[in-house]
Amino acid sequence: MSDDLDEAKVAVTPELHDGAAYLYDYFKHLTSLSILTLGGVLAISTGTGADKPAKEPMIAVIVLVGFAALMAFSGTSEVVRQKATGKAQGKWLTFYRTGAPIALSLGVGGFLYLFLKGLPA
Repeated sequence: MSDDLDEAKVAVTPELHDGAAYLYDYFKHLTSLSILTLGGVLAISTGTGADKPAKEPMIAVIVLVGFAALMAFSGTSEVVRQKATGKAQGKWLTFYRTGAPIALSLGVGGFLYLFLKGLPA
């Protein structure tokens, strides 16, 4: 009985984790999330309402969310380039990894502020 357990432990040895695969999935998730958010912001902001937000703040929100999508997609491209060529990690990868969620958070936060500010009391 204990021999069966020992064999099962050997069969389930943990593999080495590939950090690039996790980073690729992270960037892919952020790209999808940014594109969906951008579509939602554009759909809601073009609605007909009496209290539509000012044009300039909405442009800033759209730029922030679009920039997050661009950085996330660039991060994905950088991971693929790194794996395909075997070159060392680029210096922009850290910027993309930290900048994309920050830009997305600022864009969503700005949109929520504008949306809630425009709701009737």
